[in-house]
Amino acid sequence: MSHPGRGTGQPVDGAGPGRGRVSFVGAGPGAADLITVRGAAVLAAADVVIWASSLVHPAILDHARDGAELIDSAALPLEGVEAVYRRAAEQGLHVARVHSGDPALWGAVQEQLEICDRLGLDSDIVPGVSSFTALAAALRRELTVPEVAQSVILTRLGGGKTPMPPGEEVRDLARHGTTMALFLSAARSGQLRDELLAGGYPPDTPCVVAYQVSWPDELIVRCTLDTLADTVKAHRLWKHTLVLVGPALVAGGRRSHLYHPGHFHTYRRAQSGARTVLRDADRALAAAGATQLPASPHPAAPAPAVLEREPERGASAEPVAPQGAAVDGAGLVALVAVTAAGRAAAGELTRRWPTARLYPGRPRDAITAALADGVTGIVCFLATGATVRLLDGLLRGKDHDPGVVCVDEARRFAVALCGGHAGGANRLAEQVADALGATPVITTASDATGVSALDGFGAELGFTVEPGSELAAVGTAVLSGHPVALHADAVWPLPPLPPSVTTTITGAVDGGAVGVEGTAVASIHVTDRLLGAPPDGAGPRVVYRPPSLVVGVGASRGAPADEIDALVDTALAGAGLSPLAVTHLASVTAKADEVGLLEVARRRGWPLVVHPPQALAVVTVPHPSEVVRAAVGTPSVAEAASLLPAPPAGPPTAATAGIPDGATAGAPTGVPAVTAQLVVAKQVSAHATVAVARHRPRGRLAVVGLGPGDRRLLTPAARAELARARIVVGLDQYVRSVADLLPAGVTVLDSGLGDEQARAETAVAHARAGHAVALIGSGDAGVYAMGSPALDLADGSFDVVAVPGVTAALAAAALLGAPLGHDHALISLSDLHTPWERIVGRVRAVAEADLVVAFYNPRSRTRRHQLPDALDVLAAHRSAGTPVGIVTDAFRPGQRITVTTLGALTDRTATQDGAGGAGERERLLDLVGMTTTVVVGSSQTRLRAGLVVTPRDYTWR
Repeated sequence: MSHPGRGTGQPVDGAGPGRGRVSFVGAGPGAADLITVRGAAVLAAADVVIWASSLVHPAILDHARDGAELIDSAALPLEGVEAVYRRAAEQGLHVARVHSGDPALWGAVQEQLEICDRLGLDSDIVPGVSSFTALAAALRRELTVPEVAQSVILTRLGGGKTPMPPGEEVRDLARHGTTMALFLSAARSGQLRDELLAGGYPPDTPCVVAYQVSWPDELIVRCTLDTLADTVKAHRLWKHTLVLVGPALVAGGRRSHLYHPGHFHTYRRAQSGARTVLRDADRALAAAGATQLPASPHPAAPAPAVLEREPERGASAEPVAPQGAAVDGAGLVALVAVTAAGRAAAGELTRRWPTARLYPGRPRDAITAALADGVTGIVCFLATGATVRLLDGLLRGKDHDPGVVCVDEARRFAVALCGGHAGGANRLAEQVADALGATPVITTASDATGVSALDGFGAELGFTVEPGSELAAVGTAVLSGHPVALHADAVWPLPPLPPSVTTTITGAVDGGAVGVEGTAVASIHVTDRLLGAPPDGAGPRVVYRPPSLVVGVGASRGAPADEIDALVDTALAGAGLSPLAVTHLASVTAKADEVGLLEVARRRGWPLVVHPPQALAVVTVPHPSEVVRAAVGTPSVAEAASLLPAPPAGPPTAATAGIPDGATAGAPTGVPAVTAQLVVAKQVSAHATVAVARHRPRGRLAVVGLGPGDRRLLTPAARAELARARIVVGLDQYVRSVADLLPAGVTVLDSGLGDEQARAETAVAHARAGHAVALIGSGDAGVYAMGSPALDLADGSFDVVAVPGVTAALAAAALLGAPLGHDHALISLSDLHTPWERIVGRVRAVAEADLVVAFYNPRSRTRRHQLPDALDVLAAHRSAGTPVGIVTDAFRPGQRITVTTLGALTDRTATQDGAGGAGERERLLDLVGMTTTVVVGSSQTRLRAGLVVTPRDYTWR
């Protein structure tokens, strides 16, 4: 397809005859006079100008001609822009699509070009000035200073909405030590700092933080890498912020060759004396083994200083990072070592863990520096006694301190010294032991007894412990087996507690005092309601605040933060609700940049979630308003937003990627179902409205594969799911195989063979009711096991986690060699629920396709003909010498492996001595049972040193 003007470097005047055109124009960093002459000319000629008010300065529109159609795309999805392009194709219009900076950088232009191609539109791109070059100009700095930095890396911090390709994480690129421009990264400044440090930049590396470069409210601040996060936070920057890092920001460097009198080129001859001086300097540099100046130490950058006036456009608000975003120091593990053996072990951990760093210096100084950096864990290669003395006076409390692990000189033990639960030391000890081949030593009472720890109870669900709760006293009562009463407003997918803890689901109780029932000596409360003082004589109690409340907020433009804050307090207090149970603020997308609302979110530490008006408009509310509909496109903001759940985090699943219900998944698509209850109807002040909704907890169904039976092949993820399940459902023999891994107080619902559908229905029913359920199966639970019947009942009302296991075909293949080295198929020969004719058709298709095949359920006491018949079908298409592996009880006691041929399994020739033919065939078939997997090779499968191998058909170089 022809695209006149694309790639020609020439301006385009209007659309081609009879066809439309889209010109993608780089508007530059912001200032209207930094658009290129060509870009301004395109705007002046365009019939339609599409621009995003959230990114492009409105003064850019001054270049558009009178009468041009101006479309603000800030609230439009790609489909909305495509509709304009479609109209341009139909009417032969010229569209100028204006992008901030240069369209080639994070401009989402490629997908638009593909739309243009599909619609038959001509298209071209006009480059623009990027914000990083505009910032360099504002700083009066060259980014490629000779022999200091000759490269500029443009990138962004990973972990956001778009994943980073392998090798492009910030720490990987930072290893070059050159100038870096970091876009789209200021919201996670602590993580950005840690990534740059991990890549090798020294803490005193010069940095520049710039907000809205070339805009009227431009802000430019200098700092060093170690103060980067503090600087960003001090100025409350979040979006529209660029970070420059590298020695070129302050270094003078060596004189360039280009204009040196000793350098010659086509247009200038070198001066002889200067040429000698230049050559000698180059030789000296090469002899020093460098092509640029050493990366460290750098000249110290000046202290943080504001170079321009303070921001005016909403920069006073610092939106709270969304849930799941990294916080300062998250994942950073400090290593402390004083001996050669300790440093060697620390080196192994740094190679395995990108977030681990060896802190130099004396041990006390290293630990002090690590704590100041806010690390999440400390591993000391020291004796426990020495570490205890070093920590004296440095720790504040288990709610604040990182977990500390000690490793002995011989790497025999990894001891969780302090911060076992809250600080994560227990988990860290297990990870260190796994990495170094040591034994983890965990002494916390709850872990030793298999009882859920109260200080981490519900933490992964977002539970918050009410200040003043008596964790130690109640935890002692639970561990001692004393009767304890648990009161909850709803069923939450929590791990079990011992049988001595009795649970009462009370619903939304009133705000009065809640007593302790019967003989209970302590109580646990899971509620979003405010509780009165316990009655006289009541035992100690712990109050957990679950993330059950959503506060919906509507606001006029410019609504004061104090007014919104006061209205929120009034709404919660009036209903007797705890602010600690609020999971987030919610509003309409038009309020995503509302300064007062963002300030309230910052003060409270609550994320702000915004919903499109079309999603809010379909929510039934008691107080709709046509005035509100006319203003923002929905009759309700506060009430409707409080009732909608937050959008799911993480990568899209079948339930979130637009797949119709029933196609491949059981979860509904589109606007999520409203299951919340409005507990505070719309409250109104002069400039704001507030409503509060209580959201029903979602149960959790974990479909867990146990592998072939060998405990060594049970995955850590499977162990974790078994440990956190309140209810375990499975075949009786499978449940018995993992009984020692189940926590105290777990409810086991097991049954025998033939009850698969009933087990699936039981597991789903308990998950729907809100429980944490583990449905277990051998091998992989999704392969001829419980995953399919259970997930076929999914309705989107509970969360589903699938934990893969080693399936029988993989276990058998590992014992045989590499029979699955190329394309292969898995077929079950059980005709209890599938007509045999259909199974035979599948075997014939596999035979004709020349695929390796693994037969599941090959034979039982009552099903005798299926395997011989299937082998006969294969024999019609494969040679008699085709290798066949028969593996029974793979990785279990009584394991048996037999390698034979297809001919031996299909030869019905009668022999007098029974040494071959039909006699051998029957002997081999008698080896097969329900715990056997039969693997039949393809025409390419061969035997090598007794191993079954299917080559990959690659040409190796």
